[in-house]
Amino acid sequence: MHGGDLISDVGKMFKSKLKPISVASRMAGKLVLLSGFTLSLVHLLGVIPDPNRAELQRKAVLTESLAITSSLLALNHEDEIIKKNLSSILDRHPDVLSACIRRKNGTILHQIGDHERHWQLEPGANSNPNNICVPIAAGKREWGTVELSFNTDQGLFARLMQYPLVVVGLFTLVVNGVVFRLYLARAFRYLDPSKSVPMHVRATLDTFSEGVVVLDNEQRIVLANDKFKKHIGKSEEELLGKNIDQLPWESDDDDEVTLRWHSDDDSAKTVRLGLSFEHEHRTYLVNASPILGNDGQRRGTIASFDDITPMEEKRKELSKMLSELQLSRDELKLRNEELNHLATRDPLTGCLNRRTFFEIFDKEFKASQRHQQPLSCFMVDVDHFKMVNDNHGHSVGDVVLRCIATAIEENGRDSDVVCRYGGEEFCVILPHTDANQASVVAQRIRSTIEQLEFEKFITTVSIGMSSATFGASDPQELLEQADKALYAAKRGGRNKVVRWEEIANSNDAESPNEREMDNSGLCLSNSPSIPYPAVASLMSALAYRDASTATHCTRVAELCVATASGLLSVKETYVLEVAALLHDIGKIGVPDAILLKPGPLTPEEWEMMELHDRIGVEIVEASFSHPELVDIVKYHHATFESDGNSKLPSKHDIPIGARIVTIADAYDAMVSDRVYRKGRPIEDAFKELRRCAGTQFDPELVERFIASVRTHKSVDLPVQSRQVALQLGLQIERLADAVDEQDCISIKAIASRLEATAAAGGIPEIEDLASGIRHAATEDKDLFSLFTMVGQLISLCRSAQKIHARTSFKGDENCIADSDDAQSRHQLAK
Repeated sequence: MHGGDLISDVGKMFKSKLKPISVASRMAGKLVLLSGFTLSLVHLLGVIPDPNRAELQRKAVLTESLAITSSLLALNHEDEIIKKNLSSILDRHPDVLSACIRRKNGTILHQIGDHERHWQLEPGANSNPNNICVPIAAGKREWGTVELSFNTDQGLFARLMQYPLVVVGLFTLVVNGVVFRLYLARAFRYLDPSKSVPMHVRATLDTFSEGVVVLDNEQRIVLANDKFKKHIGKSEEELLGKNIDQLPWESDDDDEVTLRWHSDDDSAKTVRLGLSFEHEHRTYLVNASPILGNDGQRRGTIASFDDITPMEEKRKELSKMLSELQLSRDELKLRNEELNHLATRDPLTGCLNRRTFFEIFDKEFKASQRHQQPLSCFMVDVDHFKMVNDNHGHSVGDVVLRCIATAIEENGRDSDVVCRYGGEEFCVILPHTDANQASVVAQRIRSTIEQLEFEKFITTVSIGMSSATFGASDPQELLEQADKALYAAKRGGRNKVVRWEEIANSNDAESPNEREMDNSGLCLSNSPSIPYPAVASLMSALAYRDASTATHCTRVAELCVATASGLLSVKETYVLEVAALLHDIGKIGVPDAILLKPGPLTPEEWEMMELHDRIGVEIVEASFSHPELVDIVKYHHATFESDGNSKLPSKHDIPIGARIVTIADAYDAMVSDRVYRKGRPIEDAFKELRRCAGTQFDPELVERFIASVRTHKSVDLPVQSRQVALQLGLQIERLADAVDEQDCISIKAIASRLEATAAAGGIPEIEDLASGIRHAATEDKDLFSLFTMVGQLISLCRSAQKIHARTSFKGDENCIADSDDAQSRHQLAK
């Protein structure tokens, strides 16, 4: 076999196995060769500059400039400057390996770098690209030479850059080859498809109500009818030749997205697909069938797109509506459970409140009478609870009440009903339980509470018990019997259980309303009232004495109410507000010469000024029989961290109301303007409060106070009549009592009175809100919303009082007593 025949056979074998080159690739190759020929022609014509020549010229210029400089310096024998010039050449030009100035006799005057090793030019030889020598003249005679040796190893890239035709040629071949191939491949897609389909076939497809597309074997669109182009929002030129998978299809099944056009069998396939664009999403039912040629081979795919978007949207809306209904039902059920818990439970102890308790009590009593079954009831009262609050603070008192409530519930039965009857009083009804069994339960509860361990004190309870078998005709009578037995237990030494039958015929059975309560606790219905006209009279007297002090007290009261919101009960907040209004009432007894003195006070005057606290306590104590109010006024100058010498309480032994008044008093003194100085910025006052937190002030209340000041927004309601302001003040206390008791009947009655008062006084905001509360209380629905509205009504009444107080306190606001500011600064300095 000849060699030529062997080569021919091998070529045929490879040709049969290799895939034929496409027309687009062949045309792209020819265009690339044409581009290469054009570049060669440009190079031969000298259009592309020679980088070797430019580089050699740069080195020569560099050497000649150094030679000229050295010639001038050689005339003046400036050898050091010549040496510095050599060094600078090496620093600025990294390709310079060494530099040397050589005298005419061959002596090296200066050299930088290892010049002997790098210099490869023989004496008398001409310069080459890497070793350049330039003579130096001194006058008209040759003085020496400048020699520069350049780096020869510049790397592959640098060497290639010396031949730009090669770089440009490679770049042109690669880039043009890719670009020409892609462009021609896309152009050829549009040459045949649109003309290969007869017009009558295209017209027939355009009459279909569904979108129809014809695809080739590479899933490129060959034909699309008008309906499909309308759905997609693209023209025929934009669709033809485009791969259909490039459209933004969506499907719940990823396999469907991948295989919807690629089924290996010849059967039709139906899938549900979504198509999303920027502002629209549509859903289609897609049927795809293969197109077979005469030889049975698959030539493409025809697919129809039935738009089911309206049907799908209705299905989704129905599903969403069902989900929302289910969610609303669940949320409503949860809210009803929460509201029922809020409406029926005491927020502190979790026991039933009085309203719910009486409803259950009435049902149990009637069931007991109807079925002739025993029913017992006993009242529980915490002994000396006021001492716990006074000596350890209300927060500790709250802990005690929660522990006692837990002990009562844990020692009872599941059928027993426990109620927080008042501040420190609890009531328990025991269905199907006679007097002897109830006595056993009561003794067990008393013993358990006696064994509770607290850090600095012990707690006991007194219990009065009665049973339906003792002759009570209704629930109220049974409760009164238990209450009288409780009174007998307390008179008998406390920490005991007394049954009604033991005292039925004794003097101990007198009405509990006649007894003097030894606990103040949180019992709002039994706690002493604070007549608002008396408060208003004292404030008027203070305003007449010193209007600036009265307005200061009004601002302090507003700050205290804002801080106590959410921390104290409504009744406790009212007591705090009155205490803040009266905390400086003792200044009535300070002489004008001291009270209104514009300058600093002398030690003797300070002693007189400090008497105003004691005078204020005596005035409040004589005017109101309210221990909590007196304690706040009495201790509002107590420091949080005791210095060891003061007889005042410290830390949490200070009533929480007094701690709040202390902070608000100091803050208002700092930010208020004085005749002799401008009020401090609010942020500076905050910094001062934080600096004194832990020593002068309660640190937790300081942060709460600052947060309240930041978020508090004052609402001003004008009140023209003093009588209207007094009536609003009277109703605030009564409304606070009713809210804490959750007494909707009283709330409704008070709201009616407030509505009439506001209408007469021309205050539509209070009138409208009071009317809404009256209707809500009548319907007895949504207690949470009702109490929220009541809280808003109390705030509006306070705002009306505040504006009336400001307009009533006429006087020189700039003449505030220096003593008030000095006293606050004196406390902060401590």
